[in-house]
Formats: sequence, structure tokens, C-alpha cells
Amino acid sequence: MTCRKESSAVAELNGQLGIKAIGVSTIGPDQLDFGSVTVAEWGITGFPNIADSGEVHARFNVLTHPTAVAVSAAGSVVSTTDQIDVQSALELITRARARDA
Repeated sequence: MTCRKESSAVAELNGQLGIKAIGVSTIGPDQLDFGSVTVAEWGITGFPNIADSGEVHARFNVLTHPTAVAVSAAGSVVSTTDQIDVQSALELITRARARDA
């Protein structure tokens, strides 16, 4: 399982139904050029991709990769380490939004 498939689903959903995506990577500051090239080669565009030194991973309890995290507008958080496609990403987002009710 790689982030490539999951990121493609996220890229497809970005901007739809009020969804705003951000990609987070654990690459180090010395690998930013490599990360930029990889993102471009994989066609993962249309949303920001950031390098995380660990703060974001700690905040969302990310222990393995890839992990998909959905955060609702109200701040509810759900995550999965399962492979995601467009449908399962939408389900993850729906779960986060449902926690706001």
C-alpha cells in the first residue's frame, strides 16, 4: 500500500462538496525537492502538500503510513489506515461530519 493511490482519490475530491485537502508527508527538509518531483510525477496536484516534522502526525495520532484523516469544519476527526478510494474517502468525511451532529 502506498500513498500514491490514496492521494489520487483525495485529489479527485478536493474542492467538491466543500472538501479542502492537504497532503502531509514525513519527508525531511533535505528531501523537499524529491517530494516535489514525486508529487508532480504522480499527478497529485490541486491541493497543498506539506512536509511534517512530526507535529501534525502527533496531533492526529498517525502511527503508520498511509493514514487518511478527515477533519470536519467543526473540528471532528476520524482516520483510517485502510486503503482508500473516492468512495471510502467520502465515507470517512461523512463519518467526521456526523460527529458534529
